[in-house]
Amino acid sequence: MGPMLKEAKQRGFQEGLREGLLTVLRRQIEKRFGALPVWAAEKLAVLPAPQLKDLIERVLDATSLEELLR
Repeated sequence: MGPMLKEAKQRGFQEGLREGLLTVLRRQIEKRFGALPVWAAEKLAVLPAPQLKDLIERVLDATSLEELLR
């Protein structure tokens, strides 16, 4: 049961990390571009943590939401 527990903890950690990154990114987008449209929220909801990290950096230089999420 040890490896199963370890795997479950790792999955939980990764999901928590992804949710935290998503929260930060959504707040940055809303601060910079205004309310998050449904299409953008749906796109962000399925992205993995590495892509969310990339977008957190790119939001600083993007001139529009469309540019950021293309």
